[in-house]
Amino acid sequence: MCRYCVEYGNGTKWYLNPDNYRKELLAEPGHKEGFEGLMGVNRNIYEWGGCDQLDDMLTDIKVMGPSLNPHFEAVHQHAGQVIPLEDAIKIIEIAPGERMFLQHCGCRRYIGHTDFLGCMFFDTAMDKTLEERPWEKDSKILTKQEAIDYEKEVDKMGLVHSIFHVGVSEKGAAPLTLCHCNESTCEGAKVRVYYGGNTYRKGEYVAKVDRDKCQGCKTAPCMKRCNFGGLTYDVLGNVVNVNIMRCFGCGLCRRACPNGALSLVDRLSYPALADEW
Repeated sequence: MCRYCVEYGNGTKWYLNPDNYRKELLAEPGHKEGFEGLMGVNRNIYEWGGCDQLDDMLTDIKVMGPSLNPHFEAVHQHAGQVIPLEDAIKIIEIAPGERMFLQHCGCRRYIGHTDFLGCMFFDTAMDKTLEERPWEKDSKILTKQEAIDYEKEVDKMGLVHSIFHVGVSEKGAAPLTLCHCNESTCEGAKVRVYYGGNTYRKGEYVAKVDRDKCQGCKTAPCMKRCNFGGLTYDVLGNVVNVNIMRCFGCGLCRRACPNGALSLVDRLSYPALADEW
C-alpha cells in the first residue's frame, strides 16, 4: 500500500476508510483551506488562476516548494490518486449521505479542449457550492445509484477514475471529489505525467497480461485506451507487454481486450514498485 494507505487507511486503502469522510474533518487546519477554496465562491481563482501559465512554471511545479503563486498553494492542498472502476464504486457506497454532486471539470473548462461534467463531489461538500455558486445551473445532484451508473459509463468512454483529497494531517486525509479525465487535460495528471510533479499518484494496482490469452490484436485497442504509455507491442512475440514503471493501475485497458487477457494485480506484487507511486 502507498504511504497514504499506511498512515490514513486504518487497515485498508486510505480512500476506502470511512473515517476520512467525516464532515468535521473538512473544517480542520490542513483541510479547511482546500475545502473552502475548491468548494466556495473563489474556486476559479484558487485552483485555476495559474493554469494559463503552466508551461512557464515547470521548475516550480517539479520542485513543489513554497510558491508565491496561490495556484501552487492550492496544489499542495489538493492531490489525487488513480483508482479503477471497482474502487470508484466502493467509494460511492461508503461515502456519507445519499447524494453525489456532478459538476463541470475545471481542468477541461479552463485549460482543456472539451467542457465536460467530470467532477463528482460528495454529499458532505455540495451544500457549500450550492449556496456560494448559484450561477452554476448545469450541475447535477445524483443519487448514489445514478453516480455508480455514471462511473460505469465514463469507464466505457475511456476516462481515468481518480480520487482527490484536500490535504492530509494527523487527523486524516479528506477525500473531496471523484475525477474523470485523461492525462492530456487533467491538471493533476498532466503535471505528473508531463512535468514530473507530485500532485497525482499511481494507483494501488498494476496491469498484467496473460500471454496465453493475448492475441496481439493488430488494432491494439488496449494500447489506445492507456493514458500513460504503459503498454507496448512485442512484434516478435505478437503480444502486448506492460511497462510496470509507467502503468498507473487505472484498469481501462481491461475493457478493451476482447480476449480478457488483461487484469489488475496488487502493485506491491512487484518488489520494484514498492516506492513507485
